[in-house]
Amino acid sequence: MKKSPFFSYKNYMLKEYAHALYSIPVDLEFGCPNRAFDGSGGCSFCPSDGARAIQIRDAKSIEEQIQKAVSFAKRRYKAKHFMLYIQAYTGTFSSLKEQKESYLRLLQMYDFEAISIGTRPDCLGLETLEFLQELNKSIDVHIDLGIQTLNDTTLLKINRGHDAKSSLQAIEKLKAYGLKVFAHVIIGLPDESREDFENTIKKIVTCKVDGIKFHNLHIIKNTTLHEEYKQKPFKLYNEYEYAQELMHLLRLIPSHIPILRLATDTPSKELIAPIWHMQKGQFGEYVIENMLYQDIAQGDLVQPQTSLHVKKLQEPFWSQKFKEYYHPKSGAEKQAKELFVDKSELEKKLTCKDIKLLDIGFGFGYNTLEALKLKHENFLHVKALDIDRSILKHSTSQVIQTLYESGMYADKSSQIEFIVGDIRHTLKSLDEQFDVIFLDPFCEDKNASMISLEVFQLLKKLLAKEGVLVSSTFRNSVRVGLCEAGFQSKVIEIGDIKGLVVTHGKQHLEGKPYRDTYLVYPDKQIVTNREKA
Repeated sequence: MKKSPFFSYKNYMLKEYAHALYSIPVDLEFGCPNRAFDGSGGCSFCPSDGARAIQIRDAKSIEEQIQKAVSFAKRRYKAKHFMLYIQAYTGTFSSLKEQKESYLRLLQMYDFEAISIGTRPDCLGLETLEFLQELNKSIDVHIDLGIQTLNDTTLLKINRGHDAKSSLQAIEKLKAYGLKVFAHVIIGLPDESREDFENTIKKIVTCKVDGIKFHNLHIIKNTTLHEEYKQKPFKLYNEYEYAQELMHLLRLIPSHIPILRLATDTPSKELIAPIWHMQKGQFGEYVIENMLYQDIAQGDLVQPQTSLHVKKLQEPFWSQKFKEYYHPKSGAEKQAKELFVDKSELEKKLTCKDIKLLDIGFGFGYNTLEALKLKHENFLHVKALDIDRSILKHSTSQVIQTLYESGMYADKSSQIEFIVGDIRHTLKSLDEQFDVIFLDPFCEDKNASMISLEVFQLLKKLLAKEGVLVSSTFRNSVRVGLCEAGFQSKVIEIGDIKGLVVTHGKQHLEGKPYRDTYLVYPDKQIVTNREKA
């Protein structure tokens, strides 16, 4: 099992309670101070049911809500320990008498080990705080506080009903009464930038919140935000874009603060946008894997990091993950020179003009390092793509060490920019054409996401008209995919080194390519789908 690069809510629960607590959502129908009596108004992103949990939507009574939610948690998660969660609308928007009666009655219905109350900064009166403080003596009270953003312009625009100062004061008051505060933050609100997200996170961290719950902005059917989006669509994050913002923000949060949630989900029949093709669990795995690959972790931008001695790997390079060698037994340098550099005719091209090289599947950088050895008077511009930054620190090359530390390397005749991330996303961010493309997926079955028809269609746009692509993979499935994307390929054999030389052109080959329709499927799924096809 992978070690999580952030402090997950599950691990927080294990630390606090020695086991996970599963939330049992309840809607007390207390309503919201930001809505009229007829239910109109409210925050622009909020649906009319106050985002009531899907597993209790058709329940007719409080008792039935709890019964349905407990049964669901036991069935789906094999849950044994539970937390009562006052979830929909605002859990403290009622008289003190009603709050007391409701909470105490609910807590007697089941053997709950804690209670979480969803509320707003403007619904925490003195009497409520005193009651919650008293309740906290007999059972852990968690306050799920809707902050959303600390940008006053945005708060006004989304009709939040309070300002940023109210949020910060609410956290301060709750902490003063000894209550745990878990801040709810929305990433991607209209017209907000990374600077706004950073400002929100930094300020709530300074206020010493006990946890953070992230929500990627959803446009839900029949909300005010839905109407605004229909009139004038605004930027929404896809899976990759949101993951990049989220991973950056996690690095600003000290590692002792648990992350309750990375993203949200809305029933497809109610969701207008964005339409993701990653499931919620798959997205979580993607974030974990990419943080490990990028060698980043929660809090590493705000906490001192322990300097560890890094073992430099020697040839032959063995992948513990894939259980294979990274390069042919004849050697990485031989493959780099005789396949990638020689067969792309890179040296000849550099005698004529400056050359743009795209190195996909950069790995230890051997293909680019071999290209740097060429003697020429023109300039070599390299963009190197790989999902795994952590591997660079094991290299003995000073060039690669510089890339690991800064992402850039330059000398008088060349420049390398290292771009870390899933190539399916990073390729789409490129807006230039390349004279030479190196494609080195290493282990096709484990990296099928690098050799799908859809990736080749992206490369079709990136390869210059007279350009050449050299690949270390030569399977028929790869050649068929290249063919369908508008390329022609030729198999190259140099001893135990095999590969392809690819150019624009027509070619007919029989077979089934790898498919990744939405450019988000896991490698295993891409392989399985092709086998089924």
